[in-house]
Amino acid sequence: MSDEQNSIADPRCPICEVRGMDKIVSRPSSETAKRGQPWFFVAQCADCGHIYGVFAKHTFGPPAGPQLVVKGRGN
Repeated sequence: MSDEQNSIADPRCPICEVRGMDKIVSRPSSETAKRGQPWFFVAQCADCGHIYGVFAKHTFGPPAGPQLVVKGRGN
């Protein structure tokens, strides 16, 4: 395979233009839940710190899926 074909799947940082999956790191937030789990993770460039995205770890809400609401039953 040529160098061009090898680099197609390698992400490139838009700021410092470094290439490769090994250059994308994640770190947990300093904010935590009661049990110490981070609320979110930040995916960023290992070289310049450019943030690719923020991903939720701890979510609030009912533990099950959608809830059935029946009119007249008070829920």
